[in-house]
Amino acid sequence: MTERHVWGSDPDFVGPRHELRERLLLGVLLGAGPGRRVLNVGAGQGTFTNRLAARGFEVTSTELGETALATLRQRVRGEVVAADATMLPFADASFDALVLGEVLEHVADDALAVREAARVLAPGAVLALSVPRNPAWFSASDEWAGHVRRYTREELTARVEAAGFRILRCAAWGFPVSALYHRTAYERAVRRRGTTELGGGGGASAAAAVLRVALQLDRLFVGVERGALGYLLTARTPE
Repeated sequence: MTERHVWGSDPDFVGPRHELRERLLLGVLLGAGPGRRVLNVGAGQGTFTNRLAARGFEVTSTELGETALATLRQRVRGEVVAADATMLPFADASFDALVLGEVLEHVADDALAVREAARVLAPGAVLALSVPRNPAWFSASDEWAGHVRRYTREELTARVEAAGFRILRCAAWGFPVSALYHRTAYERAVRRRGTTELGGGGGASAAAAVLRVALQLDRLFVGVERGALGYLLTARTPE
């Protein structure tokens, strides 16, 4: 039995694949034309918050657990708040955009989390999220990471539309290199001992450098469904 990872307890769960996913998620968010006030729910180590702050956004970041919150406060500018994705401590219509980067798969009541996102977003605001794809791939690494599900396109879009959003884009990502890496090297490492992402703590190793270069191929295949690792989705609240 693989020991379950406590999400946020390892401040260096970052590597080339994480970096690529964040760059792609940032691209689809910016493409939707978000306003200045952004809520980053489940901000992890703050890497996405810092990408947003560097572009002039006013970012509020949330996490759960003292270890995760302490790490986040050390690494980001802006407000950091202890908050559950299903009970956000913010007034209605407080933000112009909300990010759920690799969060919904951790939440038992993901439908409630998406409804909470809709509640705290202003009219015409943008939701941007990423999730792992393909329930058939649920494995030891998902259990280790604290996932409770992987998504089909139909399940993901239904959750978002049921909360009142209009979907702008839902694109598969993570083919071919990300999926191959995940299904081989990453899965084996987790089954063997549990691990952080290859190249965690800045990705300075030679292996991480090679992986970082190889992953650029995946940019050419964003939108290819078969064999993809996850989904990137943007949606908008009613005007």
